[in-house]
Order: sequence, then structure tokens, then C-alpha cells
Amino acid sequence: MRVFPFFKIFNFNKLNIRQKFLGLYVLAFIVPLMIITVILSKWISKTLTTRQFALIRTSLAQTSSLISSMLESSLKLSESLFANRTVNQILEYRFKSTQEVYSHYATLSFLQDLAMANPDVLNFVYYTENQTMVDNSYFIRVTQELQDSNWYKAAVAAEGREVWVIKNVESYDTQTLSLVRALFNKTTGEVLGVLSVHLDNLKIEEILSAHNDETLVLVDSNIAFSSMPLNPSEKLSIATTLSNGDFKPEQIIWHGKESVVMLNGLYNSKRSTITLAQIIPQSDFTKPSHFVILLCLLITGGGSILSLSLLQLFSHHITKRVDYLQNQINRIVQNNFEVGPRLSGSDEFAQIYDALVITSNNIKKLIDEVYRHKIKQEQLLARQNDIRFKMLSSQINPHFLFNALETIRMQAIDDDNKQVANTIKLLAKILRHNLSISNSPVSLMSEIEAVNNYLAIQHLRFADRVSYSINFLAEVKNALILPLLIQPLVENSFTHGLQDKKIDGFIIITIDLCDEKKNFLISIKDNGCGIPEEKFEAIKTRLATGTVENLNTSIGMVNVNQRVKLFYGQEYGLEIESKPNEGTLVMLKIPAVYTYDEEEKNGGTSC
Repeated sequence: MRVFPFFKIFNFNKLNIRQKFLGLYVLAFIVPLMIITVILSKWISKTLTTRQFALIRTSLAQTSSLISSMLESSLKLSESLFANRTVNQILEYRFKSTQEVYSHYATLSFLQDLAMANPDVLNFVYYTENQTMVDNSYFIRVTQELQDSNWYKAAVAAEGREVWVIKNVESYDTQTLSLVRALFNKTTGEVLGVLSVHLDNLKIEEILSAHNDETLVLVDSNIAFSSMPLNPSEKLSIATTLSNGDFKPEQIIWHGKESVVMLNGLYNSKRSTITLAQIIPQSDFTKPSHFVILLCLLITGGGSILSLSLLQLFSHHITKRVDYLQNQINRIVQNNFEVGPRLSGSDEFAQIYDALVITSNNIKKLIDEVYRHKIKQEQLLARQNDIRFKMLSSQINPHFLFNALETIRMQAIDDDNKQVANTIKLLAKILRHNLSISNSPVSLMSEIEAVNNYLAIQHLRFADRVSYSINFLAEVKNALILPLLIQPLVENSFTHGLQDKKIDGFIIITIDLCDEKKNFLISIKDNGCGIPEEKFEAIKTRLATGTVENLNTSIGMVNVNQRVKLFYGQEYGLEIESKPNEGTLVMLKIPAVYTYDEEEKNGGTSC
């Protein structure tokens, strides 16, 4: 599996549990949370901006609808006034006297009705070039100053088509949005004057003042109305050519601040344009976004602090349990197997503690078993050394003893006492055998020969009182056995079984194979006095428990049994059967080991 270079440099396993928790917390929670917060903040900012633009457009559309309604009513009124034949005739007529003018004005009462029927219109005026007329609220004679004004020239240049301009209203001494149209003599084409319909500026300002943000009405990019007090030097340098009903946002600097202006087309022609504009400071767009983002950050930060606190508590709990387990392990490492109280709960740490307790108990048990086994081995070695010591303590110089025995035997031969000579010979063989023993297995045949020499001497001693036989039911030529296992058992038969036998005593030794020829079964049977029941049970108990006999006494069955179990294993040892006044049967079970087994392991065979 490919390993990234980062993980080669940074070994995660070198961190402790608390550091790992903190690292995982940062990688799995904080980093994704920061990414989500950034993405969410941008999305919220964009969504709020879009929504604010939508709200501005909706609000501006309502204002646009109201002002458009005023423009529409002004256009309809101008159509009626422009096409009125009576008014056109009066404008064309040359009056002879003032009385004649007023008599014609009396026929124009419908003009007042039209003014009353259009509340969106402040008033309307015919600027006439007929100097024979008299000025009143509906007719004003054109002066040279009026003829030279831009709005008048624009109206004449439009040749009867409507033009929206910003102009003064003489009777009200104010400026307002006005619709102007030039009137012409249909016969001569002469300019009769200009019709000017003035919108109610107070009503327009009232409509605009409903907005919290500054709202303007632009005529040909010039500011006509504003919802807030306007600095005369303030200009809005933007293109306002928009189709009716279109919206367009633009970035501007207004009152020295970054702002957004939302434009809405109210009227658009080749001669003039009317645009509704609302100016919103850029900060008004960012404030809601900043507030929501700040709120998200506070919630995120609070959640992070809370989760980090909970993580710290959890990691402290885990670290505490890990430290406790580590301390218990260190105690065991220092050979102190008494672990502390159990961890509470049933989680993995409690299960590890339970396994640790079991391991500690097993180690103690194993150490105890090894220690006991070592003690038993030392006891076995001590017993064997004691045996050798007892045998060696009786000799000051083995060569002197053997030479003395040989001298006695030779004298017996000289005296023609062959029986004494033979007895001394057997005794010398027994002594030589016993003095040559070690801790290693010896030939089974040599042990049987030593036993046979011992039995031969006893037979010479007791004559017809005791007889013996050694029966081989298995091949024992190359068999091995731990030294001094059979002879002590035979000695017991004589000492404790046949000592009081006056006649026909016997000992039968049988060597056979058992357990599919894997083990030797060596039995020593006598027809002596047997073992009393109480003593027999005591011997069986001592064999089962391995109670150590007093080393100052003769070598006994418990000694032999323990040596066998320590050397060969617990499945080997002695079994005893005995009945009072009938005799005793002792069976020794050992593994069938031959000298050629070792040779075969080394790649050879023995012949």
C-alpha cells in the first residue's frame, strides 16, 4: 500500500492518546467546520445580497408604478389639451381688445374641469406666442427669455411630440417635472406656443420619502427629485438609458462612500429619459451578512469550545484508565504480581484489566510451579548426593577396600572355601557399581546385574529361606534407566517383607513393556508379611503427595517415586498392591529409552 510522504515524516503512533484525540478532533471536526463555515458564509452573503436586491427591486417597482401612473395621466391630459380645437383657435386668433380676449376665455371653463380631474398634475400652462392675448393661470405670453430657454427650444425641436423636462412653474415659484409639447398652425406651420403640463412635485417627493434609502428621479441623467436633502453640487455620473421597467445595479461613490445604485427605467425616448434610482450604502449590504456570519462564528465557536471541553473530559477519562493499566503492567514487569483494584465498567479497558489479572495469576502460578520443580530437582540432587555420600563415607580409600576384599577372597580360595570367595566377589561388584553412579541414566542391564548380585548374596545368606528369579519379557539390551531405582525396592522386600519369613520366601522381578511398547513396567513381587492396612494407606498418601522422607533413613519407595516423577514426568512412578500375610507387589513404570535413540537423532544407528 502506498504511504504518503506526510505520514512517513509524521509518525502518528508517537503521540499519546490525548494528543491523538486532539489531532483527530482538529482534522475531523475543526478543519471541516472551518471549510463549511467559509463556504456557508459566502453562500449566506450571496443569498442575503440577492435577497436585498430583490427587496430593493420590489420596493422600487412599487414606487415606479406610482410615478409611472402620474406620468401616464400627464400624457393623457397632454393629449386632450394638445388636440383641443377651441384652444388652438384662440391661440391662432388675433384679438382686437382685452375685452374680446376675456370673452373668449369664458368659453374655456372645461380647462378647470380637466385640472380638477387630474390630481397628479400641479397645473398646466399654454405658453403662447400670440401677443394679443392676456396672461392668466392657463395662458402666458412667451418672452424672449422663455424662447431662449432650453426646455422651450427642446419642445419646438420635437415638433409636437412630448418632451419631459425640469422647469420652473411660474405661479408656484418651484421646479418640477414637466411634459412640454409645441403647438403649430396646421396651415402655415407657424409655432403657436408650447403646452406645459406640470406634475405635482410634493406628491412625487412624498412617494420618494417612503424609502429609507435615498431615492432619486433622474431626467436625462439630471436629478429632478430626491427623498433626502440634496447638495446642489452633487452629481450622479451614470448612464440612465434603460427601457421601461428594466432594472440595473451599479457601483458608485456617493457622499464619499462606496454605494450601490439600483436604476429603474420609467420613460425612454430619443428626446428624453426618466429614471428612478435608489442609492444604498455598501455597508447596508454587508451588515446583515456580517451579522449572520458573526452569529455563525459564535455558534460554531461555542460548539467547538463545548465539544473540545467534552473531548478533554473524555480523553482525561480514557487517559486515566490507560495510565492505571500501564501502572499495573509496570508492577508486573517489576515482578509485583499483586495488581490493584478492578477497573469499573465493562468496556475494553476493563476487559484488558481482567485479561491482565488472569495473565498475572498465570505467571504467578507458572513461577510457583517452576520454583517447586526447581526445589524438587534440588531435593533429588541432594538425595542422590546423599546416597553417594553414604556410600562413599564408609570408604576411606576405595582401592584399599577392594584390595582388602581381593586379599580375603584369595585366602578363601587358598583355604579351598569357594563359597566365601564367591560372596566376596559379588560384594565387590555391588560396591563398584554403586560407587560409579552419577545423575545420568545408566544401562538397565547393569542395574539388573547389580540387583542380581545383591539377591545372590542374600540367597547365600538365607539359603533355602529365600529364593528369587528375574524374568525378562522384553528386550532390554540397549535400555537405559535412572540409577538406583530397582535395588532400593528389592531391599525393601527383604528388609520389610521377607525378614521374618522362615521358609519358602521368594522375590520375583519381571521386566516387561506396556502402553504399546512405549514404557517399561518393572515389577517386584514377594510373598512376605505384606503391609498393614493403616501403614499401606500412609505409604499411598506419601506417594501421592510426594512427602519427603528423612534423609537419615534408608532409601525408600517415596524417594524412588519422586526421583522418577521429577526425571521422567508425572505420568510415571510407582504403584503398590499389598495384602497382610500374603505379600506385596511394587510396579515401577518408566519410559522405554534406548541408547540408539540418541544415535538416530544424530543420523546414525547402533548395532
